[in-house]
This record gives sequence, structure tokens and C-alpha cells, in this order.
Amino acid sequence: MAMDRTASITSELKQTYDRILLSVAEKDTVFMKYGTKKPIPARGGKSIEFRRFEKFILPTGSFILTEGSPPAVTNATISTVAVTISQYGQWSQITDVLEVQSYDPLIAEYAEKYGIAMAEALDEICYEEFSNCTNTQYADAGTAVATGGGATTVGSGMYLDAAEINEMKRTLRRAGARTVADGKYICFVHPDNTKDLFEDPDIVDAFQYAMPRGGENPMFSGVLGDRMGVRFVETNNLRVRTSYGLSGADIYEVIMIGAEAYGVTELSAMSARTIIHPKGTGGHTDPLEQYSTVGCKAALGVKILNNEFMGLIYVNSSKATAA
Repeated sequence: MAMDRTASITSELKQTYDRILLSVAEKDTVFMKYGTKKPIPARGGKSIEFRRFEKFILPTGSFILTEGSPPAVTNATISTVAVTISQYGQWSQITDVLEVQSYDPLIAEYAEKYGIAMAEALDEICYEEFSNCTNTQYADAGTAVATGGGATTVGSGMYLDAAEINEMKRTLRRAGARTVADGKYICFVHPDNTKDLFEDPDIVDAFQYAMPRGGENPMFSGVLGDRMGVRFVETNNLRVRTSYGLSGADIYEVIMIGAEAYGVTELSAMSARTIIHPKGTGGHTDPLEQYSTVGCKAALGVKILNNEFMGLIYVNSSKATAA
């Protein structure tokens, strides 16, 4: 007796599709959060001026008064930093046939992915401004003088550790940088550098003996948290410079900031958003209602306000490669 089997009626065996689409890899978005934010109001132009009233310096011994004689006049100094916004945007077209016949809800997926892309892009704009930081520190005995083919002499084994964190914190304190939140400076670290910190005995001892036991202890949670006036913020959106160090070592950037290190400005009347135009709303540009559009648009300006309130540390990592 003939019997139909899966091998003989393959056309009836269709592929099953999961209606929930897989997630995509995302960058962490943290830099927008910690900038000094001053939005530009409607009809306020495209740039904003941050102003700083410089402190008076009264050196000991040089401003002793002579009885009956007024001293020389001291004039105030006001420094300014101008920040100009730029507009950013991107969009896609989805045809009517594709929209109504596709298995997945394309418009919703496009909108979600554009929202993610926009958040990442704005954070990247912030980070690009950090490259103008001139307050730099090199791990261990490293310098900016290139030897062995790289741009620094930071090499294999020169990891981020408690000593490097303490040194940059001291640099910011000596410059008079105020703390950002809860009496803490903010230190942005790459996950590869987080691993190295968790293997530094000084860091481990501090968490084991100076912090309460329990699930919130960094040794259990895996989150670095706070240490000696520094709050660690882990992000995978920190640059790894390939072959930037000694003998071709890969070099990581670590950023520490105090309050008012950098400014962020946006347009109050044009906040960042995703924009959807369904088919049939294009007027004469879409006379036969043949496509929908999805996109995103934002206006943003970022500028370092005080280089002394931001520090960049170049380090290697146990994860990095070396020639």
C-alpha cells in the first residue's frame, strides 16, 4: 500500500517563522546623560553661548593694603564657549506591496530600529567631541612618543587599575573640577577594562572589605559602581585603537569627567524623534499611494567646556591583541 511521507509531499511542509524578530546588537548610550544641558529655545537661533566667570586670584602677599591708599582695580574675566547645533537625519521608503504583503510588521520594525540608531548616533556625536580632550594620561610609564610603530608607548600588560583611576581623579581634583553626581566623578570604562579592574587586587579588596555583603556588592552583581569618589559607568561605545600602542598593541580609551566638562545643546522646538508618513500622505510626490516612509531626525551640538575637567586615559587590556 502506498503511503505519503514527508519526502514525497515537500510542498506541504512550510517553514515556520517566529513572529517576534530577533534583537540586534546595540551600543550603550550614556554620554548624553552626563553633559551640561542647555537647550536653545524656539526662535533663539542655532547656537548657544556658555559663559564662565573666571575666579579672582588673590596671591598671598601681593594684595596687602597700604593704609589710606586704595589698591589697583581688578577687572573680571568672563570666558565663553559657543556651541552650534547641526541637524542629523535618515529615512527609508517601503512600497505599498511590501508593506501589506510582508510577513513582519515592517513599519513598526523600521520605527523601532531608527529609534535605536538615532540614540546611538547622538551618543557617538558626544563621544567624537571627547577626542578633542587635551588632558591625557598614559598607563604605567607610557607616553605619547611613538615607538615600535604605534602612536603611544603604552603596551601589552599596561592595564587599567586602581592606580590609574586614582591618578586621574587627583588630576581633576587639582584642577578644581567639581563632582558630577552624589559627590562622585564619572569614569566611562569599556567592558574589557572592567574585567581588568575586577582582577586588580586593590579593587577587589576594596569591594570585599569596605562594602556591605550581599547581592549589591560588586563582586556579586558584576557592576563596578563607586570607589573612592569615582562612579564607574560601563559602556561598549568606547574606542579601541588597533595597533595604536607599543609593538602593535591595541589601546583603549577611558574617560573621566567632572561637572561641566562638556555641554550638550538641542533645539527645544525640534526634539529628536522618529517620523512616519503612511502611504497616501505624500500628495503629489506619491500620486498613486505607492509607498510609506520612516525616518529619524535630530538637532544636536556638543562641545568640551573645560579641558581640565575631563581626562582621557590610554590603557591596554588583557583582551587586546599585540603583535
